[in-house]
Amino acid sequence: MDLEIRQHESFQRREWTAQRIGWVALALFVLAGLVGLLGTGPLSWTVTESDGGLVTVEYDRIAHHEADESLTLIFAADAVQDGVITAELTGPWLSGVDVQSISPEPSEQLAVPGGVILELPVERPGEIEMTLTFRAAKYGRLDGEITVGADTVAVSQLVLP
Repeated sequence: MDLEIRQHESFQRREWTAQRIGWVALALFVLAGLVGLLGTGPLSWTVTESDGGLVTVEYDRIAHHEADESLTLIFAADAVQDGVITAELTGPWLSGVDVQSISPEPSEQLAVPGGVILELPVERPGEIEMTLTFRAAKYGRLDGEITVGADTVAVSQLVLP
């Protein structure tokens, strides 16, 4: 006895193609997560140095909304002028985050149009490190600039849920 089963071969091929595309998309999503494009991983953090070398910034490229994050500023010994390091933070990055703490705490925080100026007294010469702990308050891309003297470095983060 022969069974006649009607098959729709073109539909079957489209279904197999869609299934393979789904598997590839899922594999790429998992791979992106493992390497840090969606969160913590080897590609998630970066170090950016200004052209003149006065300031270096270490931060995560990917931040998460309302999660504790940090940004580390490393100032070269040449950044000290009259015993003080003056750093200006400007751009949408600053308005898109809630700064929780700054360590070591600057002696002055002055509001300027589009940003803030931080003045950090320096007691002994050498490289100085400052850490800003923050929580991202907005989603999307946040760009900012940190200026020390005439030296500027750009910061760009993507804020995900």
